[in-house]
Amino acid sequence: MTVVFYILLIVLSAYASVVFWLAFGYLRVKTSGTHEELESCLSVTIIICARNEEKKIGRCLKTIVQQDYDLSRIQLILVNDASSDSTVFQAQSALKDSGINYKIITNASRKGKKQSITYALQFAEHELIITRDADTFTKSYNWLKSISDFQRETSSDLIIGPVNISDNYGMLWALQAIENKVLNVLNAGSSFYKKPFLCSGANLLFTKTIFEKTNGYHSHLTIDSGDDILFLEDVKKIKDARINYLKSEEAIVSTYPCFSFSELIHQKVRWASKVKVNSNKLNLSLALLSFIVNCGWLFCLFNGFLVPQKWSLSLIFVLLKLLIDILLLFLASRFLKNRALAWYVLPVGCIYPIYAVLVAIASLFLKPKWK
Repeated sequence: MTVVFYILLIVLSAYASVVFWLAFGYLRVKTSGTHEELESCLSVTIIICARNEEKKIGRCLKTIVQQDYDLSRIQLILVNDASSDSTVFQAQSALKDSGINYKIITNASRKGKKQSITYALQFAEHELIITRDADTFTKSYNWLKSISDFQRETSSDLIIGPVNISDNYGMLWALQAIENKVLNVLNAGSSFYKKPFLCSGANLLFTKTIFEKTNGYHSHLTIDSGDDILFLEDVKKIKDARINYLKSEEAIVSTYPCFSFSELIHQKVRWASKVKVNSNKLNLSLALLSFIVNCGWLFCLFNGFLVPQKWSLSLIFVLLKLLIDILLLFLASRFLKNRALAWYVLPVGCIYPIYAVLVAIASLFLKPKWK
């Protein structure tokens, strides 16, 4: 046990070093604000791919139409990706008389999101492209303004926008919300070092030019997922590509939590399928370190009960891991604010290792399920 304990401590030290290195990077990322002048609004094309989102597409579109922005500078393209419900009708109702320039098209190939975005780009009138998911919404009326101002300041080829889990209640929600906040911090930190490893198509800006330079999604077109992360990796290969993380409360896009554990597991399996084909060393290293540390946490916890005389050693590891996670969440809560989550920090810290190990195992045996 003593030898195993010291090995686990070494791994935990490596994990802590990477986490705090990224957390320091997060603190160094400048928080962005917005300007008042509507004249500074850049022209953008927003692309939303929707499949059977009749209950959520209305809110998504309304929070875009209601933005404090010059609507004449917005083109919105909604791609109907083989919906069998009233998604298109709900979208038309939300956009009717909105004053926004919009187009609803259909992906006749029915081959998924990458093909839908590629098809939509044929109709895009502007150089700046923003992708959103149909099941997202914004709380701020300055979401688009914050992106426009940041783009004006940075002239980025790709901007990674923050994505938050919408407010809810219960342990399942807290588990997702806390994990999401931590990932936002780690990704913002990695972006400071010019090594971003995550992004979400739910809140992503890129230029037509950089999309053409990567040859679109060609390198991973046969892979069902990865219109965001795998595209990010392709952009990183372009010499002098400017990639930035937008650290702004106003830029946050919210998405709904999974409402059942089964739904959550299948979501994580889909995300894990991207990691399997992702060559990003930081992503893989962090995933491997996290898996070993979480397994070690469970081992020490159970070993402490089974071998009481070794409880002191086990307790050291268990508490150190919790301390690292709590410090990380404290940083995250400063940006993605939600006081209700404070009550869940400790219980989620205890449950998370079990959840993380289950997800890792499930990703090896379960096949990703898509809509």
